[in-house]
Amino acid sequence: MMVRLINAEFRKILTTKLWWALMIPAFALSVLWAWAASALTSTIADEVNRTDLLQETGISFDEMSWSIIALARGMNIASVFPMVFGALGIASEISRRTITTTFLTGPTRAAVLGAKALTYVVWGVIFGVLIAGGVSIGTALGGGDYLPGAGDWVLTLIAGILMCVLWTLVGLGFGALVGSPVGALVSLLVYALIIGPVIEVFLAGTPNEAVNHIAGLLPNGSANGLTSSTAAALLFDQLQNLVLAQGGVRLSEEGKETFDEAARLVAGAPGAFSLWISGLVFAAWTALFFVTGLLRNKSRDIT
Repeated sequence: MMVRLINAEFRKILTTKLWWALMIPAFALSVLWAWAASALTSTIADEVNRTDLLQETGISFDEMSWSIIALARGMNIASVFPMVFGALGIASEISRRTITTTFLTGPTRAAVLGAKALTYVVWGVIFGVLIAGGVSIGTALGGGDYLPGAGDWVLTLIAGILMCVLWTLVGLGFGALVGSPVGALVSLLVYALIIGPVIEVFLAGTPNEAVNHIAGLLPNGSANGLTSSTAAALLFDQLQNLVLAQGGVRLSEEGKETFDEAARLVAGAPGAFSLWISGLVFAAWTALFFVTGLLRNKSRDIT
């Protein structure tokens, strides 16, 4: 029965124009944003690499994969599209009252909602893979000598795909909770594009480290932390290896934290925690919105 419900959800989605209407700009934005970010990063790294101070240290930035920041930023920016896709999943059916037929033809509301959840997880992966392909193309076009290795590249993309899946479920749950596609879209977009980034920048500018990390506990900050913390950790490992190769000493934890904060800021996640903590925090936010939204619809009046 669950397979039939999932097949019905896929047919319902594929008979509309929404999925490809969002995929086209998602792919285009991911390519263009990553291309621009990668080219800018490469230009800055070239200029820094030419400075007398850096040349005296014997450390060459050519050996660091600065373009990985473009991968992270591209995934972060384009993840708004799977969020929008998820937000319209149930909210549009509630608005058009087609949810009545959906619930009446299914064995139980729980089964219908479970099928929707599984269906949108798959679509979140599809969006994530599409965006990952777009940012890979854009980064490769503008990365120059600063492209990451295959392992680092794939790890960052996997973190980004996971972020897209979770954003899809956040949108689905929030749309189900609000019950209005317009209300869900406006609320999510205003938060993701305006309120969230402004709060992050404000908190990042405070001298208190504990206050800085509040941004990493918020939905936007923890989501971006998945990719940005991955990029920051990989760049620090490369820097540490370069320092050791020149006969230097292992950098202190304070130095590591300072570098991580700067790298995460550049990668679009000021105040974020490590990959695993960011993932757990964003998963908790996802569960909150998703479960609350589905529970609301288990008892929603559909007449």
